[in-house]
Amino acid sequence: MIEYLYSIDFKILFFINQTLSNSFFDFIMPLFDNVKNWIPYILILWILLSYFDKKNRVKLLILIPLVITIGDLLGKNIKHLELRDRPWFALGDTINHLGGHGGKHYSFPSNHALNITSMSYIFSSIYKDYSKYFWFYAGIIIFSRVYIGVHYPFDVVIGSCIGFSVGVFSYKMYNKITKILF
Repeated sequence: MIEYLYSIDFKILFFINQTLSNSFFDFIMPLFDNVKNWIPYILILWILLSYFDKKNRVKLLILIPLVITIGDLLGKNIKHLELRDRPWFALGDTINHLGGHGGKHYSFPSNHALNITSMSYIFSSIYKDYSKYFWFYAGIIIFSRVYIGVHYPFDVVIGSCIGFSVGVFSYKMYNKITKILF
């Protein structure tokens, strides 16, 4: 069964990384590899919303750092299990490696996918009218991880599932605690 799942993972990886390869994506997708390129947009959004939206200020100031902290702790602890190497390291020249060499060599789970999914859940739960934009942005970052050859598809799927769970858990706990306290 595991071998079958791996074969599906490899087929999807090669489809995204090679079959969908084009000069536009080759230019755009690596920009999402470095957190310094995409986190400022989220940081600016978070700061502006925290400043101007008095109703949700405390919720934003607590939940966004909380989900990032929990997500990083979970993701990094799972990575220490060294479950599998990154595609660019394990598969060498068979992969179009367009990303950096960070994250040592361990691929599972994708912390980018985990964190962007948990943040998207929080932002979408608070600003429901704009949720499609948060999820679209998350989708681009998640897709880019496979496209640039730094993660397998299952890495980003599981990372996203963990991130979604972190977002749901944190949001529900925040609401329960604030109901009790206030």
